Amino acid sequence: MSGIKKFFTNAYSLSVISKVFGVVVGLVFTIFQSRYLGAEIKGQVATVNSIVSITSIVFGLGIYHAYPYFKRNSDVDIMPIFMKLSLLLLLFYGAISAAAIAVMDLPAKYIAVLILTPLLTYDKIVSYITLIEVPNKRSVSDMAVVFAELVILVILWITAKPTFVIGVFVITIKDVAKALIYTGWWRKRFFVPSESLKIWIPKLVKFGFFPMLSLLMTTLNYRVDVLMLNGRVADAAIGVYSVGVLLAERIWMIPDAMKGVMVSNIAKGKDARETAYVIRISNTVCLVIVLGIIALGKPFIDFAFGSEFSGAYQVTLILLAGVFSMIYYKLIASYNIAMGKQVVSFVLLGIGVLSNVVANLILIPISGIYGAGLASVISYAVCSVLFIVYFCRTTGIPFRTMLFIDKADYRKLRKKLSKKSKA
Repeated sequence: MSGIKKFFTNAYSLSVISKVFGVVVGLVFTIFQSRYLGAEIKGQVATVNSIVSITSIVFGLGIYHAYPYFKRNSDVDIMPIFMKLSLLLLLFYGAISAAAIAVMDLPAKYIAVLILTPLLTYDKIVSYITLIEVPNKRSVSDMAVVFAELVILVILWITAKPTFVIGVFVITIKDVAKALIYTGWWRKRFFVPSESLKIWIPKLVKFGFFPMLSLLMTTLNYRVDVLMLNGRVADAAIGVYSVGVLLAERIWMIPDAMKGVMVSNIAKGKDARETAYVIRISNTVCLVIVLGIIALGKPFIDFAFGSEFSGAYQVTLILLAGVFSMIYYKLIASYNIAMGKQVVSFVLLGIGVLSNVVANLILIPISGIYGAGLASVISYAVCSVLFIVYFCRTTGIPFRTMLFIDKADYRKLRKKLSKKSKA
């Protein structure tokens, strides 16, 4: 029993369990959501989601990326500073959005973007703080919120006719709920005396500028396709494409889970070998999932989503070719930012985004949503090669050690799981 208890209290294992739970429940959620909303509303909502994922990064100013660095290198308690600043941004952007909605005659899509941007900007900051401070507690709360999100969707399906407003609500309830939960946990830290924000804002914005641009480049790398499809194909086609992307993104949740704990460990003193180790684990787990999707994806999509979304399988297959590239550049970019090498990540990601835009411009007119998927794969590969070359040259870690787990990793995993996490 003690071994099982230790397994479920280890930061890495609990984070992966949380993400696997999120993948399974999220997949069921995607099925219900797609069936409920239909391809057209699904496409409209996907456009809003893509825009907000970008605006929340830009208006967040990259501030939360500075948290692990200053936690690692500062002698003061920095959490109250970040919490106060997150609240300040929420109020400031909320006021601007309210004024814009009141004064301007805007389409529903842009009203949704204005409402959601301040909320998700705030959520990004408090969620990242929670990840660094209490990764285990956040993993458990994430599982609860994801399950609650699914329950709410099922209730709406039974009781309400699908509309654009409900579609937007459905895709944001999870983030808003997490922001409220984390705010409740850290609410007392808003009132802890700290150094003036006037002193910290310039430092955090300066540090966060290039991480913000790097994250923006990363997000554009897998959101720009939806934005460029908008107006070039029908909303229903975007809906089909978004289902294929969402299925592929379920796999990306595995390196995302490992990334969170990796950044937390690097903030507490780990080095580049931790990143290579996490890449090997992610590659191995994702390989198994990819093979399963290739074998079972087509009948599953036809049965679960229906004929309206049958083209999503081809999109998913195309994007699966970029999964391993995504693992490398996601994890190495996070390592670079945690080590203060944010400018490097920005430059490399910028090259990847440029290749994505060019490829989309060429391939969307030729092959529509399938061309957009292929353009994404090309950009992922470009980013991956650039990040791998930089990482290997600067750390001295050979590429062959960043492939799949070996016997030493297995022993390390057993050792990790035999010790109670300090997180």
